[in-house]
Amino acid sequence: MLKLQEATLPHDFLSRRIENSIHQIGYPQLKKVRCESNGSTLTLKGELNSYYQMQLALKIAVKEPWIERVDNHIRIVPDCQDLNLVY
Repeated sequence: MLKLQEATLPHDFLSRRIENSIHQIGYPQLKKVRCESNGSTLTLKGELNSYYQMQLALKIAVKEPWIERVDNHIRIVPDCQDLNLVY
């Protein structure tokens, strides 16, 4: 009897593919996001200026069929110039 093996993708290929998709969204800040994969777990790292940008990156990551879990290690660091604070 033949036993089917589960297809796997190299970790670096998968993380590069997701990272490239995130970088192509159109927000320059998203180029700061880095991806690492280990099996079916993807880890997102970096610093972004808003939760919206983080949500965009997460949306791309969770759509990947090979990924079962996403660990989000993205830090939100608001850009003070964008806040128009007056002292």
